[in-house]
This record gives sequence, structure tokens and C-alpha cells, in this order.
Amino acid sequence: MIKRKPYQCLTALLCAFCFFVGLLGAPPPGYALDLGGLLGKVVLIGGIGFIVKQFGPEIDKFINSVLGQKGIQREGMTKVVPIVRVGGAGTAVGAAQVVGPAQQVRKVSAVAEVEIKIGSAVRARGLLPVTTKKISTSSIRGVGGVGISANIKIPL
Repeated sequence: MIKRKPYQCLTALLCAFCFFVGLLGAPPPGYALDLGGLLGKVVLIGGIGFIVKQFGPEIDKFINSVLGQKGIQREGMTKVVPIVRVGGAGTAVGAAQVVGPAQQVRKVSAVAEVEIKIGSAVRARGLLPVTTKKISTSSIRGVGGVGISANIKIPL
């Protein structure tokens, strides 16, 4: 028979006890707050809208510098506004740069993008600079003489 020192047995028993206590008394798994559903989309839309509102002039300067490096010339004024897409390819939010005469560009508050699918092969997209950010159809007014020169979207 093998003789063991008393502290070796005690150490082995203590290790076994700690192992089983760890298995049986482990803390429950942690849970994260899931903002994936409607609440997550609302937070994302509001966050992007806030970023476009706060950093619109900086985004505008960045877009102008990138387009200027490619030899593209513009006339008139540019402005970055929020863009919202609703339609066949899902919903997205982002920013759009509008360009045109200064008086008309100042009227633009947002860009609405509507997508329509006809069958499986035809898809049409319309970008419309509008005077309001509200979705109510009675208050949406297009702004003439203004075009979209850049479009940045984040799919939801």
C-alpha cells in the first residue's frame, strides 16, 4: 500500500470540493440588452439624423474635397441633409449631399428615396429633395433646381 502524506489527501479533497461547488454554484449567464428590433431601428435612425445635423458641414466639406480630387467641378451651393429610403429593398437611413442654386439648396431639409419593384427584373429608384423631414404626405414638397451629388446610406 502506498502511504500518502495527510496534506496530499486534504488538498485533493479540497480541489474536488471546489470543482463541484464551481459546477453547481456557477453564476447564471449574462444577458445583453438587445436593441435589434424596432427600438434598435429607431435609435439608429435618430443617431444618424443627429450626426447629420451636427456634423453636416464637416461631411459636406469632406465630400467636396473627395469629389474635387477627381476633377469634378460644381456650381452653386452644397449641403448635406438626412436621407431616408423606404421601399422594396428594405429601409435605410443616411446622408445625401444636394447641390444647386443657394436659394433652392437652403430650402431642402431632407431627401426622400422611394424604390419601386416591377416584377423581378425592373427596379426604379427616385431621389426627391424635400422641404420637410416629416413623413406626412400632405406636407412633402419637392424642391426644384436641386440635384443629389452624393449619397451615403446605412441599411437597417
